[in-house]
This record gives sequence, C-alpha cells and structure tokens, in this order.
Amino acid sequence: MTTSIPLFILTGFLGSGKSTLLSRLIRHPGFADTAVIVNEFGEVGLDHALVSQGDEGNTVLLDSGCICCTLTTSLEETLEALYYKAERGEIPRFARVVVETTGLADPGPIATALAGGTFVSRFVHLAAILTTLDGLHGAAQLAEFEEARLQIAMADRVIVTKSDIAAPEALAQTLAAAQAINPRCDRLTAVSGAIEASCVLTAGLAGPQALPMAATGCRSADHDPAAHLHAHVQAHGYVACAVPVPAPVSWPGYASWVSHLQTRFNEQLLRTKGFVTFDDGGIRTIQGVRLLFDPPRPVTWPVDPALVDTMVLIARNADRAALADSVALLTGDTP
Repeated sequence: MTTSIPLFILTGFLGSGKSTLLSRLIRHPGFADTAVIVNEFGEVGLDHALVSQGDEGNTVLLDSGCICCTLTTSLEETLEALYYKAERGEIPRFARVVVETTGLADPGPIATALAGGTFVSRFVHLAAILTTLDGLHGAAQLAEFEEARLQIAMADRVIVTKSDIAAPEALAQTLAAAQAINPRCDRLTAVSGAIEASCVLTAGLAGPQALPMAATGCRSADHDPAAHLHAHVQAHGYVACAVPVPAPVSWPGYASWVSHLQTRFNEQLLRTKGFVTFDDGGIRTIQGVRLLFDPPRPVTWPVDPALVDTMVLIARNADRAALADSVALLTGDTP
C-alpha cells in the first residue's frame, strides 16, 4: 500500500514574502527530502543553489537535498511526473511536497485538484495551508483585497513576514486583522524570511512531526487568547466557530454531516478541521477545504486531549448558528 505524502500549500498575497521565505527554507537542513513546486524559478532565486538539472529541464536537485520544479502543466500532471521520476530513480524520493501559489491564488481549487485527481489523491494528501502575511502592509491588504482575505481565512498557519522592519503599530494592526478573519489558525513570525522548518512543516492538525515551540525556536505571534474562547468572529462576512463534538462519531453520521455541509452551505464553506473520536474508539483527523473532504485519517501520534472532539468551521456569509448546529449530525442527531 502506497504511503500518502503530506502536501503543504504556501500562499500569500502579492509581496507578502512567500518567495523570500521559501528561498530560505530550501537551504534549511530540516527541509531536505522535500519536493518544491513553484511558478517560476526566478521568483525564488535558486540559481546558486542548483546542483543538477532534470531531463525535462524543469526539475532540479538542490544542494539541500530538496527537489524543485516549475509548474508548467496542471498540478496533477506535475505531481504525477515527480512521483514517477522518483520511482524510476531519476530523482531522490521525497517525504513531503510544498506548492507555492501565485500572489492572487485561491487555495481552494488547488486542494480540489488534489482530491479530484484519481491517481494523485492516492499518494498525496493536504497537510496544511500556509499563508504569508506582510507585517508592514497586511492590514491594508486585508481590508482592500478579497483574495488576501480568502488566503487568511483558509490558512492553518499564518506566517507574518517583515516583522523585523514593521513598526509595532503596523504589526499589531496586521495581527488583529488576521485574527478577526481567522482566530483559529497558528500565527508565527519570520525575520528576514528566516523561520525553523519544523514550524512550517507541521500538519494543520498538529501532526506527528510537531515539536514544542520552545524546542524549535519558532516565534509565536502575540495575540489575544480570548479569541480561542470566543469563537463568534465576523469580519468582511467571514464566520469562524469551534464546536464541541458529542462523541463518538459514527461513519453514517460523518457521511450525513458532510453531505449536509455540501448541500446547505455550498460555496460558503471554506475550511473544516478537527480531531474526533469515532465509535470504534479511534481518533481521526477531519480535514475539509471548500466542498471536498479528505478521508478521515487515524491519529497515530499523541494528541492534547483538549484538542479532541472539537470541530472548527470557517465560512463566508453563512449563518453561524446553522453552521455550528450541523455538528450534531456527526453523532446521528438532528441539527
């Protein structure tokens, strides 16, 4: 049976520092064994890091041990090509994939492409959406551009850049704007694009590679902890709520709940995630992006009990009460 490889979507608005962050990460030892898919090599500044060039001219091996390629066809075709190159021994095998998007990209269709590709969905799964946010201009960008707000709303982890040059007032405004849209994401800061790879390459639901913040040297952005207690937050039409799940969850209940979300909320739904206990006693992760849901995966690593049996839902222009009430379907009740 093929082991599923975690894929991380790296997104962020124009000028938010995605390429600077990525160019630093690919030189980090903790980023080895990573396949990186970017839009243009020139944007990331890889020239002096190249070791060898692939047969097709768009795949290179970096001195850090990373594999990097350009997105010249569809994402599915690029991933499939990388997979078979590794199978044939033309490039080293990779343990994870990072896909850098354009500055105006909506992460939703990328996740859709992963779930929709019959072959790709068998060996790659979405681990987390990472969004860079400009510490200098982020608040203004979030106020003005819908694309920027979507990228924050769908993020598992927001990485605030330029924190070393942003005035404290600007940084505070940027963090507050991000928190208002998505109070349930991790918020980290990068200084001149530098951040520990282990902070970035952690699954959106505290995966097995997660390390304590003190051990990794990751810098958590200051924020109001009350946001984690009061989930009713609306900004620009976005709604985020964290709802306790009356475990255990049944498989018919899970199927009914997913169907209800897809029908009732349709394109309003942005992100769904949580750890839940199923009726066989196992704890599984639930991850949804827009209308597509990754198959619930068994949790094989220690999980903080405080995180179990809570579902986080993020939507746009949706009724918060109806969104929260839907969770009752997981255990066979009526919302």
